Order: sequence, then C-alpha cells, then structure tokens
Amino acid sequence: MALTCVKQRRPGAAAAWAGALESLQPVVVPPDLNAEIVHPGRGDLTLSGFVAAACVAVVLVGAAYWLSLQQSRAAEWVSHTHEVIAAIARTRAALVDIQNGHRGFTISGEEKDLEPYRAGSTAIVTETAKLRALVADNPVQQQRLAQLEGGLAPRLASAAELIAARRQGGFEAAKTIVDTGLPNEQMANLRMVLKDLEAEEETLLAQRLVEHERRLEWFWAGITSVVALLLAALAVLYLQVRRRRAAQQALLESENRFHLMTSSVAEYAIIMLDFEGRVRTWNTGAQRITGYRWEEMIVGRDFSCFFLESDVSDGKPMRTLETAASQGRFVEEGWLVRSDRSAFWASIVMTPVRDAQGSLRGFCMIARDLSERRRAQEALEAEMRARMRIDEELQCLNRSLEALVRERTSELRGANADLLEAKARLRELSSQLISAQEQERRHIARELHDDTGQALTVIRMHLADLLRGADGATDRVPDCIKVVDAAIAQIRGMALNLRPTMLDDLGLVDALEWALERQAKAAAWRSALEADDLLPELPADIQTACFRIGQEALTNAARHAHASEVKLRLRMVDNELELTISDNGAGFDLARYRTPEERKKHFGLISMSERASLVGGCLDIDTGPGAGTRIRASFPLPAEPELVESPVAGSADA
Repeated sequence: MALTCVKQRRPGAAAAWAGALESLQPVVVPPDLNAEIVHPGRGDLTLSGFVAAACVAVVLVGAAYWLSLQQSRAAEWVSHTHEVIAAIARTRAALVDIQNGHRGFTISGEEKDLEPYRAGSTAIVTETAKLRALVADNPVQQQRLAQLEGGLAPRLASAAELIAARRQGGFEAAKTIVDTGLPNEQMANLRMVLKDLEAEEETLLAQRLVEHERRLEWFWAGITSVVALLLAALAVLYLQVRRRRAAQQALLESENRFHLMTSSVAEYAIIMLDFEGRVRTWNTGAQRITGYRWEEMIVGRDFSCFFLESDVSDGKPMRTLETAASQGRFVEEGWLVRSDRSAFWASIVMTPVRDAQGSLRGFCMIARDLSERRRAQEALEAEMRARMRIDEELQCLNRSLEALVRERTSELRGANADLLEAKARLRELSSQLISAQEQERRHIARELHDDTGQALTVIRMHLADLLRGADGATDRVPDCIKVVDAAIAQIRGMALNLRPTMLDDLGLVDALEWALERQAKAAAWRSALEADDLLPELPADIQTACFRIGQEALTNAARHAHASEVKLRLRMVDNELELTISDNGAGFDLARYRTPEERKKHFGLISMSERASLVGGCLDIDTGPGAGTRIRASFPLPAEPELVESPVAGSADA
C-alpha cells in the first residue's frame, strides 16, 4: 500500500472532531456519490408553523387568565385591608364612646350620659371579634390584637370602677380615681396598639401592591421572552429548512474529504476494519497511539493485536465485533496494548459500516488514550476519600461540640430559671415588706394616738386646771404622775419591740433570753436557753439577723404552735453561728406553705429565710403535722474571730 502525504493538521481540529467521533453512528456507504439530492417537502414547515401558532395562542390565553387572577387577588387584598382598617376605626370610636360616656357621667352624675359608654362597651366586643376573624392569617396582627384585648379588660374595669365610685362616693371619689392617671394611661396604650394595627395593615397593603406590580412586570417580561423565543424558533426552523438542501450537497463532498480529515487527527486512533476484523486503513493518530509503523505491515493483521493476551484468550475482540454489529455500536473504556506490549487505558468506540442496502461492509474503530485522565481521576478519588475521612472527623467533632453546647445551654437555662425565680421571690418579698412596714406604722400610730395621745391630753387638762388654780387641782397631781408613768412604760415597750436596747448593750444572748422569757410568760411555756460559754465577737448585721429570726420564730410558736415547751440553743459549729428554736407544738405542712399561693399569705417564713441569706447564712425548717417544729439558722463568721465569754451559760427555765 502506497504511503500518502497528508497536510499539517490545523490547531483545534482534534477538539472539533472529539464530540463527533465519540458519538459516531453506524456508517452508511452511499451507492452513488453523484445521486440526485432529494428536496424536503413543505408539509413539515406548515405543520411546524401551525404548532408554533397554537403554542402562542395557548400561552396568551394562559397569560390572560393569570392576569385576571392577579387582578382579582389584588382587589381582594385591597378590600380586606380596607375592611380591617374600618374595623380598627370602629374599635377606636367605641373606645372614645366609652371614655366620653364615663367622663360625662363623672361630671354630671346623670344616667343618660352613660348611653355612649354602654353602646361603646357593646360595640367594642363585636368589633374585636371581627378583627380577630379578619387578621386570623397574620400572626403579627394576632399578637397585637392579643395586646389590645389584654389592655381592654383593665380599661373597662377601671371605667366600671370610676362609674361605681361616682355613684357611691360622688364626684370627689371619682375625681380621686381620675387623678391617678390610670384611665388616661390605659386609653393611651389602647390607642397606640390600634395605631400599630392600622400601620401594619397599611404596610401590608403597600407591600402587596408592590408585589402585584412586580409580578405584572415579570409577567409581561416573560410574555415578551416567550414570544421572542417562538419567533426565534420559527426563524431557526426556517433556516434549518434552507440549510437542509445545502447540507445534502455538502454531505456528498464530505465523503470525499473524510479520509483526508481522519488522517489529520492525531489525538484519536481511527482504524477501518473489514467485516472479519482485519485492519484495512488507519490514521496518523493510530500510528502515534499504538506505536506501530507503516513498515511493520500492520495492514491486514487482526485487530486483536491491540488487546491484552488475557482478553484475546477470553474472546473479547470477537465479542466486540458481534456487539457492534448487533446493537449498532459498542462503547467501553478498557486496557489496550501498544506495539511494545505496554498497556494503556483507552476509550473504545466500535461502529459497523454498512452500504445503502444495509449489508455489513466492515467496522470503524475509534480509540483515545485516557491514561493521563485515569491517573488524574485516581488521584482525585484518593483526594476525595481523604476529604471524606476529614469530613467524618469534622462531623464527629461537630457532634461533640453540639452536645457540649446543648449541655451548657441546659445549664444556662437552669441558672436563668433560678435567677428568674429569685427575682420573682425578691419582688414578692419587697411587696410584703412594704405592706408589713405600713401595717407596723399604722399600729404604732394607733397606739400613740389611742394611749399616749390620750394620756398627754389628760396631763394637759390637769396642768391647765392647776395653772388656773381650780379647786382640787392639786389633789389630781398624783393621778397625772401615774398617767405619765403609764405613758413612759408604753413608749419604752414600743421601743423594746422595735429594737431591744440590750441587743446593743448586753449582746445577742441577753436579747434572746429577754425575748424568750417575754414570750414564755405570755404563752405559759416551759422554756430553756442553751448558749456556749465562749462566743466570738459577732458583726452587728449577724446579731440583728439572728435576733430577728429568733424573735419571729418565737412569735410564730406563740401564735400557731399551741406548744407547752420551747427550747432555744445558740452555739458555734465549725466557725458558724448556729441558732436552733424547737417546740413540741402542732407543727405544719411545710410543702404546702412553700407554694406561691401560701407564700403570699405567710410572710414570717419568707422573712426569716431572706434575713439569713442576706448575711450569707441559711435557714432549715424541720416540721410536720403533729410533730412539732425545729428551725435552725446558721451564719458563717469571718475567719479567726476573737472568742469572748458568754454572759449566759447552761439553761434558764421560766
């Protein structure tokens, strides 16, 4: 076979051939290269035009329907928003009627002035119900409506209270309530909520209208694009029909150039085989890839020389031809060998070559060396496996971190709950403390007015008689002295109740002994006081807290325990001052008294616990129904306190 010189291939020729050769279909050898070209009929163009017109009509009808739906939806949005705004306005008007009604009644006291109040109270219930139904699909408005309803109840209650005060106490009683400013503040809050509701609806309306306009813009842009695409498709279809004629003519010329073009491709091995698998022709790419030279007489040899010996023994070359002949194409990636028997990974495409009658004339084998790509793929897979391993490790670390975060979050939630509970307890204690202070002030004022004030009045009257020289005035001087003595004793008792002087003068033990003897004498107890011989010098705040806790415990025992014996013990335990008060009384259910409802009613237990905690101590109560009560308070003292001898040791019985 004579060698043929080929032209130098142009840059990019291999790339242009890559897709075409990989998707090569069975080759049909034309019987006559000069056969007449058959022109396509015009029925295809007519059908295509009809289909395009139908598509345009369907798109336009659908677009008109969609546009009508959008207009209807926008109208519904506007109507719904106006309805909500109208309901808000009616609610505001009802609130104004309520305010005007009770204001008019407060000023005039006439029942007819309450008509706006009654009408507004009825209307506001109806309007809030309508608002609830209208904003059911808006969680934000639902929250604001809940705020409105939450503020409406106290507003109506304050209005009813104002009307009741006007009816029962007159204008001055009602004016007292108005002067607190609470009705105006409640009304201002309700107006603010209504304003927020109205502003939100107006914002929603503006957003919906903007969204509607934006959809319309996208709609017309889409319609324009669809029409443009359809026109472009029709233009392309028309051009394809025109090009078909030129393509048929070009096909005849391409057959003549096929062998020249294949010989210029160096990246692909293109080998023509006869129907028995013997090599007939090949190109420069096949020579480069397989390593065979023209002088090695490769033409006429069986193409199995390109396969591994194991594949040849297994009959793979023959199966390749049979599969290509039966299925029209055979494609795989596998191992091929070069002339020096070195293996390389290649992409193989085997296509049958048939004549116009469909008879098998041979095969076209296209191979491409993929060794570099395979090595890159293996490196990429190794890298992916390494990354997956790293990802698994990161996921494991992430799970550990998430578990740690959940644990810390749980701890923080618990601490936050304890803090909130302590805050609520402090607020409750402050409220009860203020109430106790006011009650104690009322008690002191009552005693000063009823006893001391009357005594001073009597003394003043006697002194006035003595000053005028009235008959028998001198004889009443001893009575005045008795009244003065009684007043002095009463004031001294009040001072001792407020703060015993012996707590500052004699110390904690004497003050506790005085309180125990005083309560024992009043309640007819058997009492006992035990105190360590040596006690440290106590800080003033710990002395006060210890005395008040003991005083409160003795008071509770006298009021509620019905005990016959009470013991009080004061001692040092591991650098802590421990005070224990125990009785043999009725006891009580401690769990019930620690509920929020009972804590509001019983201030004594809370005050003792809070007094202990304020100085760093703690309070422990051991009791039960019928089992008596033991209260133990412990107070940590500063390091290395100086011990002093207690003035009381052993026990004191009363």
